This record gives sequence, structure tokens and C-alpha cells, in this order.
Amino acid sequence: MLPDLTSTLTLSPASSIEWAIAAWHDAKSKRSSSHETSSAYRDTLADFRALLRTINLDLNSDARAIALTAQAFAGSSKRSRDISASTYNQRLAILSSFYTFARKSGLLDLDNPISRIERRAAHAYQSAIPLTTVEVAQRLKAIDRSTLSGKRDYALLVIALHTGRRVTELASLHWTDLVFAADKVTVTFQRTKGGKTASDTLSAPASRALLDYLNAIHGAELVNLSAETPVWLSFSRQNKGKAIGGQTIADICHKHLGTSKVHTLRHTFAHSMERSGAPVSEIQARLGHESLATTGRYLAALKRAENPYADELSRLFGLD
Repeated sequence: MLPDLTSTLTLSPASSIEWAIAAWHDAKSKRSSSHETSSAYRDTLADFRALLRTINLDLNSDARAIALTAQAFAGSSKRSRDISASTYNQRLAILSSFYTFARKSGLLDLDNPISRIERRAAHAYQSAIPLTTVEVAQRLKAIDRSTLSGKRDYALLVIALHTGRRVTELASLHWTDLVFAADKVTVTFQRTKGGKTASDTLSAPASRALLDYLNAIHGAELVNLSAETPVWLSFSRQNKGKAIGGQTIADICHKHLGTSKVHTLRHTFAHSMERSGAPVSEIQARLGHESLATTGRYLAALKRAENPYADELSRLFGLD
């Protein structure tokens, strides 16, 4: 396990590599509130360094050797599965981030070896497939809301579908992030992608779903909750009363919506917003995209599978 910056400071003497790893991970951890993202950075670099050591190299070895090893590492799978272009590029981006940081900080005197490697062509949003609103409505209606877990699952999915937020943003919600006014709740996501803060005022029905869950869980104690009380609580025997994480949210999505990819709810939100007549600029703001062009590509990808002539083709082919 990689040491954090404070523990590294106590090492004597400390190697330049250990200093660089600790400082880089410390900087990345403070930029992201996502435990999953922080772990991905830490584990990717740790796995790569372990591979280098098997061939008597390290992170500060010859740049050409590191580049060749990184290329093989980025395209390898522990389970002999095909590696997608996005995964391949993400691994290289993480490694490149380390070398860029280490050189800029003066901790390693080594040009970025990852810059020697060509990235793979990746089709933007190639897996972006939204759920249909009819399917979502039917599946939400089928959730048993007489139980605490049913109330939680229903409220969580409703908020995800109404805000388009990412799984880490949903999981990080606390009591202090909720503001109640009349019949609506405003939810503030303290750290969205890029370190920004975003707020969403829920519709009255969505607000009622959230309040129904919160009242069922906390009852009269609702007004006395600590600001850091997690919104989404676990009901499992091992973690009862603790905050649920991304994997549990994925399990909830799979159980009720038939997909474990929580990002599908973000796709569904964007697609439904457009079909409801929302301007692209509003969808851009809700999704937190930097530009309209990004949102345009996103929406175009969501509509790739749609064929407005499908019914006419069935008629021409004589299908019932």
C-alpha cells in the first residue's frame, strides 16, 4: 500500500520515487472527493510499478523501457478480456499524470515517458444507451415502498433520474446538502466533476419521495440530525446505519432498473430532458459540461440507435 505524504515525511532517507508517489497521490486525493477515483489512481500506479519491478525496472528507469512497458500494461487484462479503448487511454492518462506532476514538482528528473505512446481511437459515448421513459415508469412503480429499503431505493433512483448526477455525487450526499422550502427540496452536490458545486431543486413528487424515505428512517429525529449524516443509509447486517457506496447504488439500479451501470441513468436524464423540449444550453448546465459541443455529441450518441422509420420498415416487410 502506498504511503501518504505525512508518513513519507518521516522516512529517512526517503527515495525520490516514494516522495513523488506520495506527493502526487496526496494532490490527487485533495482534488477529488471520490474515493473510487482516488483508489483508481493509487492502484493503477501501484500495479504498474509492480510490473516494472518484475523486469528489474522502476518508475525512474529508462524512458523508452518504461514507455514499452506502459503500453503493454495499459492493454493487459488479468482476466484475459478485451480492453476497451477508453480503459486503455484512462490507464495511460493516470500514469502520464504522475510523471507530469513529478517533473513539474522537481521530484523526478525524467521526461514523461507516457507521451511516447499513441492513444487508441475511442468513439465518444459509445456505450451511451438510455432507458425508455415507459420502462422506467413501470419499473419505478413496481418498487415495494412499504419497506425502508424500498423507500430508499425509490427515492435514490428518482433523484438520479431527475438530476443526472454521477454515482459518486449521489453517494456523497449528506443532510447538510438538503434545503427544504415549501413542498420542494433543493439538493446541493458539493463536489461534482471538476471540483464544482451544483444544485438541483427537485419537483414536488421527487421531493415527496425523498421526504417519505427520510421520515421513515429518522422520524422525529429528522430535525436534529448532524450535518454530516449520510442521506443514503445501508440496511445490511454488517453496515447498518452507515453510508452506502457506489457498488450498492449499482446493485440498486440492477435490481430495479435492470442495469448495474448507474451512468445509464445520466444518459436517460439527458435524453428525457431533450425529448421534453429542454434547450441544449439547459441540458449542458444540468450535466455540467464545459461546452455546448460536448453536450451536442452526448445527445447525438444517445439517439444513435433510434430509427424513425423502423415501424414503416416493419410494415413494408409484412411484419405483424
